[in-house]
Amino acid sequence: ERVARLASGLQAAGLAAGDRVAVLSPNAPALLEAHFAVPAAGGVLVPINTRLQTSEIGYILSHSGARFLFVDEAFYPQVADLDRDALQFIRIDDSGEVDDPYEQFLATAAPDPLPRVVVDEESPLSINYTSGTTGRPKGVLCTHRGAYLNAMGQIVEIGFDRDTRFLWTLPMFHCNGWCCTWAITAVAGTH
Repeated sequence: ERVARLASGLQAAGLAAGDRVAVLSPNAPALLEAHFAVPAAGGVLVPINTRLQTSEIGYILSHSGARFLFVDEAFYPQVADLDRDALQFIRIDDSGEVDDPYEQFLATAAPDPLPRVVVDEESPLSINYTSGTTGRPKGVLCTHRGAYLNAMGQIVEIGFDRDTRFLWTLPMFHCNGWCCTWAITAVAGTH
């Protein structure tokens, strides 16, 4: 239901097919929910490395063309001075409380799943940026097909099944958690 609410909330806020949705968050429910909701809404997920500086985050937001930025309150100071004209900011307090701006965003959205919108399996699902150690961060495009194949590979290689209990120590912003975000859910494991 939370994923459906986030997806429909994004569409209600003006997300169009192919729009970029950036998330600056530690491994928290909102980031995991975004891995499903953004593609369900027809958008492209841009998970941002929490260790980057303001200038690098600004560059990624500009380069990716992000229209939305969901930002955990712990990292809000890193983006507080960025230009808000081109972005819709939604703060995540990760509190679960009714006054949490992210929870308010979900509460106003429809709980019904959206119809499937993936027309082409080679269309972008996510843009993952490098840390920029050799220059500006570079965006690496992950397609729906690529994510599916990698997730299935993780299931086989690691041996995920419905009894899987996965403690997230691997950053979800790093290659979408090596696609474990989708793989664990595919086998009905527990995050």
